[in-house]
Amino acid sequence: MNQKCKDDFKESLLGQYRELIQEAILESESDMKTRLDIGRLNSKLTVITKSARYDGLNDETIDQLINEAMTPDVCKRSAA
Repeated sequence: MNQKCKDDFKESLLGQYRELIQEAILESESDMKTRLDIGRLNSKLTVITKSARYDGLNDETIDQLINEAMTPDVCKRSAA
């Protein structure tokens, strides 16, 4: 596999995990989207993290993806 293919594969993989993290956030919101169930989100992120590690992503990359998804608006709903 040449370098361009490796880079393309990694970008594709990162994109898939970005989507999974966003989906986990959405699934953890209340019906009115005013509160976030932190326990539910944590459970989902734990599974996503294990899968990402299995796929070869390091913890720093996984943490970066999660931090990018946890916008101030999302964090505010988790504190409500």
